[in-house]
Amino acid sequence: MERIRLTCCALALAAYAAAAPASPARTRLRFASGRQIQADVVDTPAARERGLMFRKSLPKDYGMLFAFPAQMRMQFWMKNTWVSLDIVFIGQDKLITRLHERVRPSTKKTTDEEVSRVSGLAQYVLELPAGAARRYKLKEGQAIEFDVRVPER
Repeated sequence: MERIRLTCCALALAAYAAAAPASPARTRLRFASGRQIQADVVDTPAARERGLMFRKSLPKDYGMLFAFPAQMRMQFWMKNTWVSLDIVFIGQDKLITRLHERVRPSTKKTTDEEVSRVSGLAQYVLELPAGAARRYKLKEGQAIEFDVRVPER
């Protein structure tokens, strides 16, 4: 399986600062507990790389759903992600394959070696504000219902 590592580089930072991000698509997610939220969908390489970088806060019921062309082993890292997150890896069958709660954020002074990293097998990855996974009673093996376009690349 291909291994993906989402990284931040000087060019991405310059592009992020120079251009206002386009409004992402949105989808409704329904959890096994019956709770529902709206989530931004990021499905292009540039949008996935930018993710939640540089945000100082998130609304309580916010989510960002990363969509990839295929299921694969992935590693996400928290470079320039200034809020703590719950990160949910979701397989092509829309079952939770891995759940990381309260992933430590980075700061402007965090070195690359100190940046938090999480990994899992997934086609989709859901980032939530820290504590949301517990509030929604998420567990590995549970289904999440949503409808998104599978990106070509």
